[in-house]
Amino acid sequence: MRTDFAAYESSGLSREYLEILEAEQFEINPDSVNPTRPMEADQSRNALCSSEAGRKLVSGWESMGGFRVHLGNVQRDVSRVVQTFGGNREQRVFMEHFDREVPEPARIAIYAEIANGPDLYVTPAAPSEVKHFASTPAGASLVAEWGSYAAEKVAMLRARAKRLDENMSEEESGDFWTWFDNLEPGPVAAIFRKLAG
Repeated sequence: MRTDFAAYESSGLSREYLEILEAEQFEINPDSVNPTRPMEADQSRNALCSSEAGRKLVSGWESMGGFRVHLGNVQRDVSRVVQTFGGNREQRVFMEHFDREVPEPARIAIYAEIANGPDLYVTPAAPSEVKHFASTPAGASLVAEWGSYAAEKVAMLRARAKRLDENMSEEESGDFWTWFDNLEPGPVAAIFRKLAG
């Protein structure tokens, strides 16, 4: 670092040193470390490629414009949602629970769905579907927020939930929805808001 800064940067040593400093800071005060700092693309690729579902996702992203582009978009979208959950401690707890309680194939299906983005058009949901969606605290606040767009937003959420289920086994889907149903209304609303487009 002192004698050849360009080589230090290009060799990846600067990233390694930053990780060491962050690990030390985390030991001193976990709440001072940004829990949504994105993992490096190469590390993410290696982690994903440890499973068949992950390898399929990596291959799909490579064929649709590049792994790094899709990974960066997903990391940015997830970070923006998670940052609305409170301070660093609340964000870290949410992410740790997600990683621990949601099966890996379900997590990968979620990453793929986030990368795909919302549909361009959906048939608006029926009034009864909107009413059912509004029967939960998160749904009620979102229907009030969305106003005349609620039927379209609810239909978008239903379409995305259907795709998620289609890309998971029945057991994985059950585990994911059990985890999701146990979230507080605030995070649920933030996730729905993002997925509804």
